[in-house]
Amino acid sequence: MRVKDRVAVGWIDGGQVDGMFALSMLNLFTSRSGRISTVVRVGGSLLSRQRNEVVQSFLDNGTTEWLFFIDTDEQIEPEAFDKIIDAAHDKDRPVVAGLYFGQWPGLAGNGYPPVTPMILRKNESGRYNPVWNFPADGVIPVDAAGTGALLIHRTVLERIRESSNASSLKDHEQGRWCWFRDMPVGGDWLGEDIFFCRRVRDLGIPIVAATGARLSHHKSYWLSDAQYVKPEEES
Repeated sequence: MRVKDRVAVGWIDGGQVDGMFALSMLNLFTSRSGRISTVVRVGGSLLSRQRNEVVQSFLDNGTTEWLFFIDTDEQIEPEAFDKIIDAAHDKDRPVVAGLYFGQWPGLAGNGYPPVTPMILRKNESGRYNPVWNFPADGVIPVDAAGTGALLIHRTVLERIRESSNASSLKDHEQGRWCWFRDMPVGGDWLGEDIFFCRRVRDLGIPIVAATGARLSHHKSYWLSDAQYVKPEEES
């Protein structure tokens, strides 16, 4: 990312946020004030709709080049933010994900559900699988990532809007609801973050993950790479 480029930070909340998230943002804004231009905050709980509204506001107000989505159940250290910024390039790496971890109760055995990295690649059948074996601190190509920590260049969002306006979905999306959607595709349910990444990749736009940019993710407790155990082989 160029030295002069600034970042708009966008998030969604229902009227209040976790105190640790707020402290994380305060620390980020004060220590990296030269990088951050504004905050795009949208209230509500319907993620796909509110994420679209964040993008609309970002594109329609101001000329900031980059939008950084972060969820209010995350914590980010300034150094992790720096790694995401350093990995970004408006043409070569216009979408950069940080690395955080999730859990799905349906995957649980006799104990806790496995800690799962929220960076994914498609397998031969077109399904998205977590990237289990990732470098400790590198930049790797992925096909999708959670939107909890995702840096996106303005041109990516504009290209999605243009392609939507040229498609059969024009009457429904109207250039305002084209970035995020929850829907089934090929028998699998795609959340709004995976749907967005699918649209990005369908346009031939690369997505990378900065694996050294680690965030803590608040589930029933704060979840980080300290709980992650790398399997011997990638599934």
